[in-house]
Amino acid sequence: MRFMKIPLSFMLALAAVISSCGGLDHDYLKIHRRALVADMHCDTVLRLLKGADLAIRDTTGHVDIPRLQEGGIDLQVFACWLPTETPIDSCVASVEAMIDTLEAQISRNAEKIAVCESSAEAQSIIDSGRIAAFLGIENGVAIANSLDNLKHFYDRGIRYMTLTHTASNDWCISSADTTPAFDGLTDFGRDVVRKMNELGMIVDVSHASVEAVDEVLKVTKDPIIASHSCVFNLCPHDRNLTDRQIKAIAVNGGLVGINFYNGYLLARWNEVIDSITEANKAAIDSIESLYADDYGKQRRAMSPFYEKSLAEVNVDVGILVDHIDYIVRLVGPDYVGLGSDFDGVHRLPAGLSDCSMVPNITRELVLRGYSNGDIQKILGGNFMRVFKQVCDK
Repeated sequence: MRFMKIPLSFMLALAAVISSCGGLDHDYLKIHRRALVADMHCDTVLRLLKGADLAIRDTTGHVDIPRLQEGGIDLQVFACWLPTETPIDSCVASVEAMIDTLEAQISRNAEKIAVCESSAEAQSIIDSGRIAAFLGIENGVAIANSLDNLKHFYDRGIRYMTLTHTASNDWCISSADTTPAFDGLTDFGRDVVRKMNELGMIVDVSHASVEAVDEVLKVTKDPIIASHSCVFNLCPHDRNLTDRQIKAIAVNGGLVGINFYNGYLLARWNEVIDSITEANKAAIDSIESLYADDYGKQRRAMSPFYEKSLAEVNVDVGILVDHIDYIVRLVGPDYVGLGSDFDGVHRLPAGLSDCSMVPNITRELVLRGYSNGDIQKILGGNFMRVFKQVCDK
């Protein structure tokens, strides 16, 4: 189904009429609660490694069990992230520590959350009233150039791997790499994709270069995802996907999880950020050095430089849903979902400051005239389809 762009004036008038009747809030919340809601990417494990408690509402971060429950999120992907610069002989142990930390917290809260390794298991967990925790790896450097390590992580419950990150690894080129050493994937990189297909692990191409995505699509026999990316035509950033890529992922049967980060949603926001960063370069470099191992402290220390100027740049839930709209118009409603990047980004749209506010996306979709069925697909149905097809073999 395709959607015509609804004029903003009409939407606002319609919202006023519905709200005056008391119907809108009731309708969108009912739709949201009935849908299976899946967030395809968060970096909350990094906070857990630093001592955060998943059971306690903690407003210094974006995700915890109380707010997942408030936001009606049924399935949360927890990504175990490594920077590409991690020493190769430390990669496996670093990911093991992340998995151990997450599993320990989940075990202490077994009445509220449990790990899922298949879509059938996820559905069973959700039906029991708990949150399904899906384990992922962000950056293929984690496998230390070994297919045996890939199999090991599959056995530990990892069900997707993001192939690269902001710097290229030995076998997959990053979208941020302006001087790539090879074209997209090496032969080993292609073997990784084949092995992931064989195991039943979802291939994630967020952060991958255009050439790398092309190579993955040539090799894979399964649907792939871009777990936390946006639309290049709406915000030209190397992390975002072109129309050609979005169409190719749709033909493959995969999907794109829309990232909530302001910098991937609105080009103007990046222009302001770049200007402020250049004007305060020495102070910002000092903060990054001082808090090199604590992204949260970096973010809070840098905040005063950006607050006033960024307040003038309006990024809200509507801007995010514009990216959903774009993909729906381009390829239909079956190939888009949510990939927040919570706890991995430092700026989020107004109305989406943490995972408890995800129902605001549903509200915007209702305002724009989406059917209940298409809303259910976007909120989580599309991801569950790919999850089942790849991992329930």
